[in-house]
Amino acid sequence: MRLWIDTDAGDNPDDTIALWCAARADDVDLIGVSTVDGDVERRAVGVRHLLPGVDVVAGPPPADRVENADVLLGIGPWTNVAALADQGALPRRVVLMGGALAPIKHRGELRRVEHNVGADPEAAARLLRNTGSLIVVPLDATARLRAHAHDERVLSSAIPGFRAQLDTWRQHNGDEPLVLHDVAALFVAVGDQVSRMESRRLEVEPDGTMWASVVGPLQHVVAHVNDDETRARMRELASEGG
Repeated sequence: MRLWIDTDAGDNPDDTIALWCAARADDVDLIGVSTVDGDVERRAVGVRHLLPGVDVVAGPPPADRVENADVLLGIGPWTNVAALADQGALPRRVVLMGGALAPIKHRGELRRVEHNVGADPEAAARLLRNTGSLIVVPLDATARLRAHAHDERVLSSAIPGFRAQLDTWRQHNGDEPLVLHDVAALFVAVGDQVSRMESRRLEVEPDGTMWASVVGPLQHVVAHVNDDETRARMRELASEGG
């Protein structure tokens, strides 16, 4: 499976775990990574350091490169993915982490707007309005997927620089658990049986609120993620390379 990942890696360690696992999965050929949101060059430098030998693009990826992938996984704001859709350059399978279909308590607050969609709601709205059969992994399906202490020990011993990144993240987030949103999205993208999906039509409001609609193309929305299976698969890939 040829996989392209669009990511805002560099802040939350969750992206780092997903990228590392993708590169080590035996049945996945990670053909490229692009970065999105803010300082895309800084994010690209970090990904290149983590995954030497993988082609990394700072900012929007070339359309002709991505449309040759089997799967596009978006684990950052949907800006680049929406731009690819505008060019007719999406592969047949597109998996996106983002949005929330119900209020969910996350990082100590009741949230209705998820970061990836909230960072560029116009792009998210346009994408959902014009493109069908997207696979959406929303916050309310992943917010309870928390890394345990054992998981963090395995990841820290396997991934270069992970412990330092996790410590820096904790300085800003206190004792908040590391939630594995992007890891779940990766496993959905590569076909691991860790989730259950439903068909929904989705819309996004200008403030980033996502809701189930009666108009627009049908999307596939992840309604449930198996926590134990996801974490076990993550540990397996991180430590053994699949």
